[in-house]
Amino acid sequence: MAIWTEAEAMALLVMACPAYGVRRKALSAAGSALAVVSEPQRWAGQLTESGVKRLRQTLQRGEARLDALRGAGIALLIQGAPGYPSLLSRIAKPPHLLFVRGEPSLEDRLPIAMVGTRTATEYGLRHSRRIAQELAQAGACIVSGIALGVDAAAHRGALDGGGRTVAVLGSALDCFYPEENAPLMQEILESGGSVVTEYAPGIMPGRFTFLDRNRIIAGMSLGVIVTEGLARSGALRTAHDALEAEREVFALPGSVDNPMTALPHKLIAEGAHLASCAEDVLDVLREQHGVIAERIPSVMPKERKRQPAGADAQRGQQAKPAAPGIPEGLGDEERAVYAALMCGEADFDALCAATGVEPDALGAVLTMMEMDGMIEALPGLSYRLV
Repeated sequence: MAIWTEAEAMALLVMACPAYGVRRKALSAAGSALAVVSEPQRWAGQLTESGVKRLRQTLQRGEARLDALRGAGIALLIQGAPGYPSLLSRIAKPPHLLFVRGEPSLEDRLPIAMVGTRTATEYGLRHSRRIAQELAQAGACIVSGIALGVDAAAHRGALDGGGRTVAVLGSALDCFYPEENAPLMQEILESGGSVVTEYAPGIMPGRFTFLDRNRIIAGMSLGVIVTEGLARSGALRTAHDALEAEREVFALPGSVDNPMTALPHKLIAEGAHLASCAEDVLDVLREQHGVIAERIPSVMPKERKRQPAGADAQRGQQAKPAAPGIPEGLGDEERAVYAALMCGEADFDALCAATGVEPDALGAVLTMMEMDGMIEALPGLSYRLV
């Protein structure tokens, strides 16, 4: 459990009760929860007279509520106290109190968020899970919202990689949503992860609670990866929250025929970093923030950094002539993939063996070739020529 004084815990717990919207105004004016609960009448302008009365009633039940939280294994993290994420405290409106199940400390060294649509395609789910797994293997903590679709894939990828993951809810811990992901939440807790919310017990999910939740996902993280989503979606709000907090924004490219790639492509056009693999993300965080991964994931190349397709031509070397049937203007790696698929569809492992291209580089090449309309991704991580 986090360290707090009894008075601070009581005060913030009271302030986080259902009238939180009104009480937050009083909290901002007073500067601390203790100041509000010590002299409620002084802040009647923010609380209103009826609010002062409700606050006093809540205070009478405060000790029982605090004991109930402790009995349920829920930790309280007060802004500025040990365990409260320092990155989150730097945003414009940090939550004064967090309710946490699982590992109470949220001070992770390399927290990276991943978000996207609930109705993700197979492509989006596959690559969200893969990139999250790679990042977890590098020592990153994956932060997401445990929604259906991309969020769930991100948490799953972190678990696949043996890493830590944090799920941020848009509701109270006792009003978990969506119910379909309750088993995933349990896996997160059992793996040493955390489930966190700013909402006190009893607060149900709603449209605005999810929008507020997004600022916490972005605020806790060094960067946010958007993998799939429509041009206007909740993930766009998370990206904007990240930019406002001066965090890095990344986006996964995809096929222009897929409407769910509209948001990633929009973000890339506006300056977001392209992220086809964990190395893309870690490179930016190292260059911009001096953050170095603890270890190199096994799925990433160990001896040399991935080169973009056609890099030999960019270095001034003459590109090799295309073989019969292979389009002109392709780089060496693209030619190798195209030639291998001329024999029929093949899965990722078969393409690695046939082309000799390293797995991480191959993933990027396949992504770009799919975007260019040369190949089509199939279920089971297989591909074929269009």
